Amino acid sequence: MKRFALCLMLLLCTGLFNHGSALAAPSEGDLSKAVQNYFAPLFAGLESAAEQQPSVDNFREVMKPFVSDIDGFFGSTLIDSDFVIRQVYRRRNFLAVGYDLKKVKELDYFWDRMNMSPSPQLSEPGHGSLLQPRLIAMRYPVLKEGQLTGVVSLMIRTKAFLKATGLDQVAAYRIVCRGQEAETKGELGNDYRQITLQLPANEWLIQYR
Repeated sequence: MKRFALCLMLLLCTGLFNHGSALAAPSEGDLSKAVQNYFAPLFAGLESAAEQQPSVDNFREVMKPFVSDIDGFFGSTLIDSDFVIRQVYRRRNFLAVGYDLKKVKELDYFWDRMNMSPSPQLSEPGHGSLLQPRLIAMRYPVLKEGQLTGVVSLMIRTKAFLKATGLDQVAAYRIVCRGQEAETKGELGNDYRQITLQLPANEWLIQYR
């Protein structure tokens, strides 16, 4: 009898937990605003940094007031107009200096766009690996007299974005960027919500329940 009562209690608690998870899913309008409100100040900070024409010597000084308060901040880089990393914000990442980002096939689309029409960019969430966490990258062009002279980039941990927008609380989600699945959790099934967002140099489709 005691075993039956314990099982019944566990089933009830599981049901309440699942019900709570479903209730946690934000509306489409709320999620759209949350995503846009999350990225807006980050791009504003990158814009401010780019306007200061950062150099290898002062890059960390320029970025410090901006990045010090970012939850989930992973790193930042100064990239030249040939898309080679010239400086990193965190000294521990010094091995990245001199790396040619044109070697990264997944960035071809973004570099072509930056060459043709320099403008802010938002990448899809990266899958991560054993050596690198899941990250979202943002880039902002550094212009002088209308010409591209460099790029300021910012990388944040995907989990910080998920927490800030409430996606960490939903039962399942899938993020698709330019037709490619970038981030997923759980099983969506057939009963899910979705939003499509036009973000800097990218389109994000977010499905969730």
